[in-house]
Amino acid sequence: MADPATGFETNLLTGLAVYIAAASTIGATWSPSAAYTSAQTAIMLGTIPPNPDNVITLTAYSVSDDPSLSDSVAGVQIRTRWSGQDPRLVNNLDAAIFNLLHGATHITLSTGVVIVQCLRNSAASLGQDTNGRWMNSSNYHCFVHRPSTNRI
Repeated sequence: MADPATGFETNLLTGLAVYIAAASTIGATWSPSAAYTSAQTAIMLGTIPPNPDNVITLTAYSVSDDPSLSDSVAGVQIRTRWSGQDPRLVNNLDAAIFNLLHGATHITLSTGVVIVQCLRNSAASLGQDTNGRWMNSSNYHCFVHRPSTNRI
């Protein structure tokens, strides 16, 4: 069940981090309190850290909210970064996340957030960072059940 003392976006992103980490096809690690090793593909919330080289970053943003029903669309930007000069490696990571999330329905995350459906809305290469690591960005629309005081 979602923690009412924790914001909806935090519950959404934490739940997605756990969900992505559990997918054996992605091979990423979610560790909110421990440091990542250089061999791990880290899942982070909000910011892309300088290390490790391989990282998945999740950031939430609002898309739309029904004024009376508890139907909302939450945007999630998923940025990926991979070391090395071959852009196909970051593309493979982005594709694995797409295969996990795009078109997925009726997901109840570990934090209690219910995603009715998840669809990728857009994607783009971000090129290389100053260390020569390739980066991508994909934006997903998560159709969610988000009750609140003024909505049923």
